[in-house]
Amino acid sequence: MLFRSLAADVGEDDPPELASVTELLDLAADLEAGGRLAEAAEALRAVLQAQGPTAQVVFMLAELLYRTGDLTAARERYYAAVELDADHLEARSSLGCVLAELGEHDLALAALDGVLRQQPDYADAHWHVAGVLIDVGRGAEAKRHLQTFLVLAPESPWATLAQEKLAAFRSEEHT
Repeated sequence: MLFRSLAADVGEDDPPELASVTELLDLAADLEAGGRLAEAAEALRAVLQAQGPTAQVVFMLAELLYRTGDLTAARERYYAAVELDADHLEARSSLGCVLAELGEHDLALAALDGVLRQQPDYADAHWHVAGVLIDVGRGAEAKRHLQTFLVLAPESPWATLAQEKLAAFRSEEHT
C-alpha cells in the first residue's frame, strides 16, 4: 500500500513533525483499508498541511476523492499533482479519465496526449484515448489506439473488450 511505503520513508530519527506525518499516513492507510475513504482523505489533507504539498500525497488524495465520487475535487487534485510533478504519468492519466467522465473531452485528450508524448508505450493511456475518441465519434482514430493497446497489453483484462470494439468497427465498415 502506497501510504505505508511513504510512511516507511520517514525514519525514527527524523524531527517530530515528520513522525506525525508518518502517523497520519498510517492512519490514512488504516482508514482506507476500513472503507472510510472520506476520513482517509482528511488524514491526507492533514499530511499536506503538516509537510506541504508533494505530488505523491496530492495524487493519493485525488484517488480517494475519485473513489468517493467527488470528481470535481479529484480533477483539481490530479491537476495539482501534475503541476507539482509533470512526469507523474499516473496522475496525468487519471486526470484524463476524470476529465472524460466530466464530459471535458478535449481536455481529457490533451491530458492523455501528454502521457503518450512522455511514454508512447503506456498501454492504459492508449485504451483511455480510444474510449474518449469513441465517445466523441472519432472511431477511425480510436481504432489505431485500440490496435496499439492490444500490441502493448495483449493479456490485459480489457483486451477482449478492445478486440470486440475493433470487430464492431470492422462490421460497421462492411455495412
